[in-house]
Amino acid sequence: MKKILFAVIGFVMIGCTNPSMEEGLADLTAKLAQLEAELVGVDVAGMQADLVEMTAQVEQAQIDVDESNAAMEAALVTIASIRERLAAVQALLDEAATAEQVQTLRDKVAEISEGIAMLVFVADYDYDGVMNGLDQCPDTPLTEINDVNGVGCSPSQIPG
Repeated sequence: MKKILFAVIGFVMIGCTNPSMEEGLADLTAKLAQLEAELVGVDVAGMQADLVEMTAQVEQAQIDVDESNAAMEAALVTIASIRERLAAVQALLDEAATAEQVQTLRDKVAEISEGIAMLVFVADYDYDGVMNGLDQCPDTPLTEINDVNGVGCSPSQIPG
């Protein structure tokens, strides 16, 4: 009798379904299908191409920074030299008394002024790769410095 009772209970349990479990499985299946559709739509090749392009831009930016740093170091050496000459001029001024000494001082000041003018001419204040002395658009926006022409103008600028 016990065997028959267990058999009947087993058949009843096997024949029963759980609607909430079926709904949960259906919802899970729908979400998995949605996730699969989104994964299929991912443009991996495009992402890789973008990554290669961004890497190239970063490498070029590093090269530009290195070049700017080298130019700045050279300018600092020149500035140190100018300071030394100015100190020498100041020492002469402190001792100057004759017309000949004043003329010597004027010559040295003119030489220093020429050095400063040369520094300004060869500097690149807007970092677009065109020296200030040749740059017809001296205030190129930082976002456009890679698009300048031979005279330092980006497409959005009008030569001055």
